[in-house]
Amino acid sequence: MLEGRNITYTRSFLLLFSNLSFLLKQGEILAVKGANGAGKSTFLRILAGLIRPLPNTLFWDGVPLSSENLNSYQQSLLYVGHKLCLHPEALVRDQMSIWRDLYGISQKPIEAALEVWGMDSFKNKKISHLSQGQKKRLSLSRCSWLMRPLWILDEPQAGLDQRGKDLLFHTISQHLKKEGEIIIATHEEIASTGEISL
Repeated sequence: MLEGRNITYTRSFLLLFSNLSFLLKQGEILAVKGANGAGKSTFLRILAGLIRPLPNTLFWDGVPLSSENLNSYQQSLLYVGHKLCLHPEALVRDQMSIWRDLYGISQKPIEAALEVWGMDSFKNKKISHLSQGQKKRLSLSRCSWLMRPLWILDEPQAGLDQRGKDLLFHTISQHLKKEGEIIIATHEEIASTGEISL
């Protein structure tokens, strides 16, 4: 369970948002809506701990996040932002090896995920030569093998064709059925348990 209490953020003396509160339980999805520049990505980066939250504003399973437990919390989440965390000069199969070594898992679930996401035939292709939609699919394939209870997704539909969007929302549906929790920034209408508007 993730809870936010009165989250406020100011950048260069400009107040982006203030007093945002929510409660996200297992099997629920929170939609974050707002115009471009409203602060959606910044809000998600706070929730992912990439921007240090102020004391007593963010709680994971009832425990306030602090410098002492932030790393442990981040081991419980998958964050997919606008920057897709892919090595542009690597081949797809090299990126798979990076993930395998970084997360200490076998190659098999990664390979299976690439097949699900339609990326298995691109293993020997340079990531910089992939289309934006293919890069997004490759990054989102982590949803199929990185077993983390909390997903924080920043406009994951952007750059995907309809088949990619259908696959994304099927994957999201399966995660919710498994009592996962999801926070998603989006401009599109989705079935959500709660919503925050910036």
